[in-house]
Amino acid sequence: MACLTLGDAWRNARSLIDRQDARLLLELAGQCRHADLIASPERVLLPAQAAHFKALLERRQAGEPLAYLLASAYFYGREFIVSPAVLIPRPETEVLVDLAHAALAGQSGAQVLDLGTGSGIVAILLAQLCPSASITAVDVSPAALDVARANVERFAVKLRL
Repeated sequence: MACLTLGDAWRNARSLIDRQDARLLLELAGQCRHADLIASPERVLLPAQAAHFKALLERRQAGEPLAYLLASAYFYGREFIVSPAVLIPRPETEVLVDLAHAALAGQSGAQVLDLGTGSGIVAILLAQLCPSASITAVDVSPAALDVARANVERFAVKLRL
């Protein structure tokens, strides 16, 4: 079996999926940075890395969202953990966070309930933006609550799940 280099893997993937998606998936599977792709395209992927990249590439070609493949999504300038158990945050949700933040501004001891919290993004941001608020995040899905819990731990915010 021929050795697959970073450069060859990236070049081949770019003909199948979006260039940026190919780069991010290769960085994940190849455990490298963008600079490595540029500076060391001749670096050979380990067989397990090549297999992982191939699997990610096939899933992306089949239409699986990039955020699920990367297990993360950026929202409000922060990187959150996501999984297929939760919705990927949409830019429009930032409006909700902004409106809630404005409504809570200057209030001491406000209570917030985030129903259907999913990944916990709204609750976490409000906990950061309104530290005096008491925030409870609820979801019927245990898998979603696991994702929310991981994000709460990642951002070290105080809220109740």
